[in-house]
Amino acid sequence: MDCGSRFFYALEKRRGAKKQVTCLLVEDGTPLTDLVEMCWRVRAFCASLFSLDPTDPNACRVLWEELPSVSAGDRDRLELPLTLAEFSEALRPVPTNKSLGMDGLTVEFYRMFWDVLGPDLVTVWAESLQSGVLPLSCR
Repeated sequence: MDCGSRFFYALEKRRGAKKQVTCLLVEDGTPLTDLVEMCWRVRAFCASLFSLDPTDPNACRVLWEELPSVSAGDRDRLELPLTLAEFSEALRPVPTNKSLGMDGLTVEFYRMFWDVLGPDLVTVWAESLQSGVLPLSCR
């Protein structure tokens, strides 16, 4: 019942043709319609856009020197293990009827079942911080 048909393939082909780039304006504003030339220009543009530019060592030094630093006491406090109380407090101000992630589970759901879910979620997040990798369901 869900298998493709000639009608739907033709419909998709027409839709794709409408989305095809047929003209580019080059740097001086003249239109370019040759497909091979357009591909070459786009490739060259992207290569220049993502090429590595030399970095000014003085700019890097200034950037690093002006970054604020965290005191030793604050660093020790920030590196304490995560607690259920911290997560409970973070959940409190979140507006209702909002989903905290891609799973569609609302804030009300988490609040309702926090006593059951909270300890396990804190464990998952703590392990993620320690390993540096989030589970697929949290990404």
